[in-house]
Amino acid sequence: MRSKGEHNKSRSLLNALIASVLAAGISLVGFPGSASAQDPKAQALLEKVIAAHGGMQAWDNLKDMTFTITRVGLSPQGGVAGARVSLYYMKRHGKARVETVTGKGLLIQGFDGQKPWVTLGGRPVTKKEALKRAHFLSVNWWYWMGIPFKLKDPGVILRYKGTSTFRGGPIDILEATFQQGVGKTNDRYIYYLDQKTYHIQFVEFQLQPGVWPKVGGPTPRRSTWLDYKKEGPFTIHTKRIFYGNPELTDKRAILLFGDFQFNTGLPDKLFAAP
Repeated sequence: MRSKGEHNKSRSLLNALIASVLAAGISLVGFPGSASAQDPKAQALLEKVIAAHGGMQAWDNLKDMTFTITRVGLSPQGGVAGARVSLYYMKRHGKARVETVTGKGLLIQGFDGQKPWVTLGGRPVTKKEALKRAHFLSVNWWYWMGIPFKLKDPGVILRYKGTSTFRGGPIDILEATFQQGVGKTNDRYIYYLDQKTYHIQFVEFQLQPGVWPKVGGPTPRRSTWLDYKKEGPFTIHTKRIFYGNPELTDKRAILLFGDFQFNTGLPDKLFAAP
């Protein structure tokens, strides 16, 4: 998973973008010819998708957000195998703090924009894998909460892949890949878009293994995005179902999103290691 960020207004926006990219540990490189290389049909469709999710100005004006994610694990038979709730605090540029109650106490995974940190039950956790996982949570959720807006980031290669049907309705298909030197991984994403609402209905993505702990592999991950609601300035899906097979019959997990708050003025100290 990657994190790629956001002159008078144009210059300040560019500065914010550079800061966001650097905070996420991404190398800035030139993208010669990238504008001319873009698929015009894909870009025109993306503009409609962005408008349907709240508009680019809403994303550009976002300073911080808070939300919860309830993860529901499913058994092979489809029953609930377990659930946990995590509270996410996120602030530009790339800062994140995730709090989760566990059987060993409160787990806090933080990223201050430069370094990750972790505590469990009030005690520091210094294992390398745990720290990389905390960093990954910031990169991962800044990316996903920024979709579709982040598909306009520099270095994103967007291609229109045609039309199809999904669960009985017509869709357009977009593919997102990335120019060399963008982000930490070499990933690929496919987005199914409802032709009436322009909401994202389904995502298939394949992540490069070996970059983040226990992330990536040869098998694509697949999820449906459901239950869109108006939250602050955005229209957001509030339910995501993950499947273990291309036929989408093998449900593996459900994510439920809620308790959204935006631009509440989260302090920097919230993201600093204790």
